[in-house]
Amino acid sequence: MNDKNIIIVCLIFAVLGITTLNFYSIEPKEVKICEIKEGDYVKITGYIQKLGLKRDKCRNILEVKSITINDGTGHLDVVAFGKVREDLTNYIKNYYPCSIKERDKVQVIGKISTYNGKYQIILEDMDNFKLIEKLNFDRDIYLSPKPTNIYASKYGKTYHTSKDCPYGKKLKEDNIIYFYSEEDARELGYKKCKWCSKNANR
Repeated sequence: MNDKNIIIVCLIFAVLGITTLNFYSIEPKEVKICEIKEGDYVKITGYIQKLGLKRDKCRNILEVKSITINDGTGHLDVVAFGKVREDLTNYIKNYYPCSIKERDKVQVIGKISTYNGKYQIILEDMDNFKLIEKLNFDRDIYLSPKPTNIYASKYGKTYHTSKDCPYGKKLKEDNIIYFYSEEDARELGYKKCKWCSKNANR
């Protein structure tokens, strides 16, 4: 076989190889967390056990910092970087009727790696993360960017409803947060000031 024929044969095999790769896709293995090994390309379905979020001063979600899922056999960290993390943040915070939260059921596809001795799944494409079932319908609660009559120290767990409250007056303006409603304050774990309760009609 001369050089020309060899080149033609090589080109044919190259074209066939590229065509095959275009039609061939690696299917992830659907497994339990207890079955995973480093290097596996897997599909995991579980519940969000922990969702770490970075928020602004009004509690708007700025970034998803961490996600841990649990399928009943173990827990696994979901890791995303760059544009994928941005897309993941937008998907979680903009989900309707309320943002994706802990206890919601999700499915993740990715490659298993280890970091500091722990398994993690790398999310390389936003299409590989999806909500399977919305189970947590807790309201999304935000703080008011403008002063209201319901306020508290961002370092405490007591809220005030009177501008005349002697305890509320001690708060420094830079440390005050404002609520849209008393219900919001209570749902975030705040208790009403005793002075404000006793003097509610003043």
